[in-house]
Amino acid sequence: MNLLILLCAALSAAFMLGTGASERASNRGSPAKAKDQGQTQHHPIELVLDLSASLLESGMPITDILDLLGSSIDQCKVLRSVARCLEMNLPWDKAWEATPSWLAPLRKSLHFAHATGAPAATLLRNTAALQRREHTQKVARLGAQFGTRLVLPLGACALPAFIALGVVPLIIALFPSM
Repeated sequence: MNLLILLCAALSAAFMLGTGASERASNRGSPAKAKDQGQTQHHPIELVLDLSASLLESGMPITDILDLLGSSIDQCKVLRSVARCLEMNLPWDKAWEATPSWLAPLRKSLHFAHATGAPAATLLRNTAALQRREHTQKVARLGAQFGTRLVLPLGACALPAFIALGVVPLIIALFPSM
């Protein structure tokens, strides 16, 4: 009887170790997936939009704003070249083509001010609020996905162990004549 209980415990332990090893092996095979999961870099687009709005309200020209942002924020160094291109009267789209995609909200908001001459500080602040709201929704969505992704591995490991260590010995104990 004790031998059967030990055998069930050993089988459940081997199953749990095998499940964890296969999951680690599947993550090891895809470096892009591991990179996406743990090393996402947050870009300060909300800060950039708010600073741009404040500087526009103070009366600073767009090229000076871009130059100041590029020299002050490490992720925005490309904005200095955009400012230089605009100072040399390059078309707006040509000046911005080297910028990363995360700066697209700034580009769109400043394009309105550049093309029309209208004050765009309110537009920049609203865009920053929209970016914050989208970031909050993304974090909430990822939190909800975490709960559902956690259930399957826990069920795959805990249920066989419960059956092997709890139910099988109980059934064996009910039949002492075997």
